[in-house]
Amino acid sequence: MKRYGQLWEQVISWENLVLAARKAQRGKRGRDSVQRFNFGQERELLRLQGQLACWQYCPGAFTCHWIYERKARLISAAPYRDRVVHHALMNILEPILDKHFHPHSYACRKGKGTHAAANRLQHLMQGHRYALQCDIRKFFPSIDYSALKQAFRRLIKDRQVLWLMDLIVDHSNEQEAVLDWFAGDDLFAPLEHRRGLPIGNLTSQWFANWMLDGLDHYITSGLGLGAYVRYCDDFLVLDDDKARLREAAGQIGEFLARLRLRLHEGKLFVRPVRAGLTFVGYRIWPTHRILRKDNIHRFRRRVWWMRQAYAAGLTDWPRVKLRLDSWIAHAHHTDCKLLIGRLSRQWVFQRGTAANVPCSARRQLEQQRQQLPRGEPQQQQARQSQQQHRVPCCPALSLAEGESTRNCTVYGSCERGLESPGCVPEPHFVETRACGRMYVVRPDGSGRFAAEGPIRSLLLKCREAA
Repeated sequence: MKRYGQLWEQVISWENLVLAARKAQRGKRGRDSVQRFNFGQERELLRLQGQLACWQYCPGAFTCHWIYERKARLISAAPYRDRVVHHALMNILEPILDKHFHPHSYACRKGKGTHAAANRLQHLMQGHRYALQCDIRKFFPSIDYSALKQAFRRLIKDRQVLWLMDLIVDHSNEQEAVLDWFAGDDLFAPLEHRRGLPIGNLTSQWFANWMLDGLDHYITSGLGLGAYVRYCDDFLVLDDDKARLREAAGQIGEFLARLRLRLHEGKLFVRPVRAGLTFVGYRIWPTHRILRKDNIHRFRRRVWWMRQAYAAGLTDWPRVKLRLDSWIAHAHHTDCKLLIGRLSRQWVFQRGTAANVPCSARRQLEQQRQQLPRGEPQQQQARQSQQQHRVPCCPALSLAEGESTRNCTVYGSCERGLESPGCVPEPHFVETRACGRMYVVRPDGSGRFAAEGPIRSLLLKCREAA
């Protein structure tokens, strides 16, 4: 295998550092750490360049938090200046690694990704009867530093670049403990081997792919099983012979043991492809695919929180729209068009708390009365209607001077046009006395009384008190 050298000058060049800073700030320009760095960007980049050139660069401390989606994971965020260094390193290494990586490894590579991996698996399922699905147990916390550094040296021979990669690996924060014994280990061997890469670093994703590149070539070339697809630590092998796949599972386990990794016994199985496979967030069959149920449940919770944030004024409509469009684009790679339409009709975003926070009818009416106090001019209602998006909003109470209490539904403008689910054009409001009952005005100017139950009772009491 060809080894690459004379890369250090490219890594620390001014042009590469500027490009790395531009990549590192994508989607994060509003954060304090990014703004502080960008305020004196030239000075900070020159300082980084000098530290790297003199081998005096030292990574900073991580900011950590746990997430609990399907299982607990420790997410570690490096300081912003360290992320600039990570991008500078990968700007040079990425073309080299991408050329040497297996073509059916789909994680963290341009032109690959989850959708391409799902397409590849579905294509393989149409020509094979059985699938061996494997997952590596606690992959990122289990990555052994000595095995990873050996993989570095099989491809890179530049001493300065190897120093920087070793420095990034050695300054990884403490990960969750993984105690595994392998052949030849004594009692204290798991404690003597340093292991674990932080989930959240750009370099961690590439180094993890680098670690398993030998496995890709071993399965396809060494075992002769070409129907193969891998996304990070989740991979599948397909064949028409079930016994051959079971034998391959044992051989794969032996190969991973040499890297001090272990297959997850609870996620290792051989099954017919007609039963469907779960991979990269989809349930896949040879003829169709659908979204995982937990994916749908998580997104519905996320939409609920976005509605609360939008109602409280903590986010704006363009940001909400980007998140909705992102999930819809992901879901459009499945056969779930009816599900998408049904969910999109439930997305109601409006300013104000009453429409989004579940509460009693009495409390909702009190909140609406606080929005528009007595004596507020009628133009206030028109201003509120300009803040509504996508779907008709809940009733907004207005009290005109010298009039009884009346309640009109405010219809909002739609960002996606009249063809969007739930879109209703703005109506022409008419002056109407409701006499203590809720009066709903339709877009064509007609109306109907709609107040019932506790709301009507409260409105009648308000009229009697007035």
